[in-house]
Amino acid sequence: MPSFSIVPGVPFPLGRFAGLAALAGLAHGVSTRSGPDLRPLTDSPAHAAAAGSLATALRLGSAAWLRQVHGSTVVTARSGGWLGEGDALVSARPGLAILVRSADCPLILAAALDARDRPVAVGAAHASWRSTVAGIAPRMLATLCTLAGLPPSRVQAALAPSAGPCCYEVGPEVRAAALSVHGEAARTWFPERDGRLIFDLWRANAEQLAAAGLAPGRLELAGICTICEDAHFHSWRREGAAAGRFAAGIGLLA
Repeated sequence: MPSFSIVPGVPFPLGRFAGLAALAGLAHGVSTRSGPDLRPLTDSPAHAAAAGSLATALRLGSAAWLRQVHGSTVVTARSGGWLGEGDALVSARPGLAILVRSADCPLILAAALDARDRPVAVGAAHASWRSTVAGIAPRMLATLCTLAGLPPSRVQAALAPSAGPCCYEVGPEVRAAALSVHGEAARTWFPERDGRLIFDLWRANAEQLAAAGLAPGRLELAGICTICEDAHFHSWRREGAAAGRFAAGIGLLA
């Protein structure tokens, strides 16, 4: 059985991860082209309506989101609505969906679990290449663990469909930026194929999470490249300025 699949839902289908779906008291999902378009400005009524419809589909009462700026800021969500700028959210409030949006960038969902495997806090990160280099994933993990009062080994995480290592071509300046922050350990994130330099964002985020203490086997990878797969997900690389935005959301059921 695949770890990630798109399942029917009302009013639209959602992508779900098997490991997260198995956790009682947790809601999560990744929207598709069939769901709301999160492209409108983050402080607009249209964006609020789209976010609200995704929260409803997740059986959560409200949603919180950010204006994503490709940085490393993590915001703690205690209420719904637009919460300013940043690229990751954490929350321990039941009934609140925290959302991050994408049109190729990796989106990471996480849940901190108590000794009985009950979720007590959640996190979500938008790991664009700049945010990946800036370490948004381990920063989100650390903030989530502080909020929950639990170690990283008690976190279950998942990486949604995004630009994959088959297609995500970058320039040498991107590799130079990663090497300047992470040193030679980052060189393996940039395989070369047919004279093209590829940024393996999946590997980069997985290795950073592992280095930050996420236990082996605790990261589910959708393994779907949004540049390749045009049936379900928006892609900036494929569609340009016309690309919509899908979202990943997670929250504690009230």
